[in-house]
Amino acid sequence: MQVKSISYQSFTSRNNPVEDFKIVTNKGSLLVKEFTHEDAENHDNIYSLSKFFIDGFLSNTEDPVFLKFAKPENRQKYLEFLERMTAYYKSMFKKDDGNLTVLVAKDEKGELAGAIVSNTLSEEGVSEKSTCYIDSIAVAPHLRNNKVGATLENKILEFAQKAYTDVFLASDNMAVGFQLKNGFRALDYSNPPEKRIIDKINSVRGDYPDYVTYMDKKIGESSIPWYERASIEG
Repeated sequence: MQVKSISYQSFTSRNNPVEDFKIVTNKGSLLVKEFTHEDAENHDNIYSLSKFFIDGFLSNTEDPVFLKFAKPENRQKYLEFLERMTAYYKSMFKKDDGNLTVLVAKDEKGELAGAIVSNTLSEEGVSEKSTCYIDSIAVAPHLRNNKVGATLENKILEFAQKAYTDVFLASDNMAVGFQLKNGFRALDYSNPPEKRIIDKINSVRGDYPDYVTYMDKKIGESSIPWYERASIEG
């Protein structure tokens, strides 16, 4: 795909639109579009997106913190969690400084089949302006192993390399194999600068290393590793 020339150093829906494209699977074609600020203003839209991400997490994790929400007796807690996640994604759009990209893939019936959210890294007290953060990625269970997740992620990276040198994400341990195939590597806890990043994020999350692995991928030129440039707050 030809990327439009822009004067901004960003890869966002606002400054550098991602054109619609299709993903062909063995279960039909998916149409991928940006989930825009206008889409986010509709509560039903962002509620459905949040639910898609949560249900995706629940079907692809062994973390009991998430799995408890899948139990019928915890339906009310699930709904409360869904409301919190909806508010979280809404806040992303409200605070967007031009570096937020959200792509959604829908099937021929218009149902969500895949989605991804990325932004500049500013997570759990760790920030780095030249590092893209993949916040969320999910694919409908019946479409996994169809390269849907990899296609969405690679499309994000195609635009990310215009503004960023690296990409960071927190992968559920069940998805580490997928990320390794897509060129990511696990952060090295024995390397002090990387340990500093891991310890800071995990001080808030608490799910490393039992359920998540912090991973990165280099996508541009830089003389200093992103984890040595990163600022740590608190």
